[in-house]
Amino acid sequence: MMKKFDFVSILKAFGIDPDLSNIKEFHRGHINDSFILEVEQKSYFFLQRINHHVFKDPEALMENLVKVYIALNKHYGGSANNPFPGIHQGENNKQFYCDHDGNYWRVMDYVPDSRSFNIAENVEIARKGAAAFGLFQLAIMEEDPEGYIPTIPNFHHLGMRLEQLKDALEKDALKRSRIAQREIDFALERMKYGEQLAELLRKKIIPVRVTHNDTKLNNVLFENNSIKSICVVDLDTVMPGTVLYDYGDMVRTFTSPLEEDEPDPAKVVFREEIFEALTEGYLSELGGSLTKEEKEHLLFGAKIMLLMIGARFLTDFLEGDHYFKTTRENHNLDRCRNQFILLRQLEEKENELQEIISKYS
Repeated sequence: MMKKFDFVSILKAFGIDPDLSNIKEFHRGHINDSFILEVEQKSYFFLQRINHHVFKDPEALMENLVKVYIALNKHYGGSANNPFPGIHQGENNKQFYCDHDGNYWRVMDYVPDSRSFNIAENVEIARKGAAAFGLFQLAIMEEDPEGYIPTIPNFHHLGMRLEQLKDALEKDALKRSRIAQREIDFALERMKYGEQLAELLRKKIIPVRVTHNDTKLNNVLFENNSIKSICVVDLDTVMPGTVLYDYGDMVRTFTSPLEEDEPDPAKVVFREEIFEALTEGYLSELGGSLTKEEKEHLLFGAKIMLLMIGARFLTDFLEGDHYFKTTRENHNLDRCRNQFILLRQLEEKENELQEIISKYS
């Protein structure tokens, strides 16, 4: 059932006639409430309620988004050539509307005849998907990270995530550690990754850039009848970060042939051919713009993202599953286990995988 909102006021705030509009809920994504808006049976828009419990400063988020769109317009030579969805102004010349319940809304162009993939079903999807993220990064490469506000502070702070895990383990409020000891030991053995990342950033060996920070495959839109990418979407996490996060999260989400909550760990495999395809796609678009140190540490980016997300699932499991939605017993433990299986397999193939990165660098 569609949630009840005052759509009449919302649409009027964006200069849209409610009597000529039809709204359908769009079941994609887990954070914002999304709707397809049809106006006069000919124009389509994307209406979203920004989840202000996750994004605690929606106005800053929209400021970031406008800056990104300006940078994209500049890169593509104007809005007519920019494939990314445009942002529509609401009342008072703002790109958002805050309703009487404190909900923040935005209207963006809808991308028709498009599709996305949850799984990289073949090397071509992986290559084209990663290339799309490379193109996006290239387009915003000159953006000053100091001009962007972190929409989720410490989102990829590995050291903090590992400390949260240690705290949850010490409390062990639900006495769940006994059935997760293997995963706990695995994470604790890799605490050094957090220290290594902090040192790379502290010494500025790895530059801070404006990055996407959520480079899952399903955040790339492809044409309906081909494997040609259109654009990257879900730009709410565009903020200061590093390319290690973006490359690492692609490796994390592209290489497994299964959803991240697969209950049978025996089926989880790190697909080296997908790894090579995504590496080729990403670096073919972006490689010439990265520093030597960034290229040398890309595989470390994959390690930290697999460890970080696995640790977050494990922490939530120990604390009672209050953050990630669960539908079965030990759901978050399954998610954690799968991340750590991929990380272990990556570590076993580290020399071969580093050679692949060097091949395309």
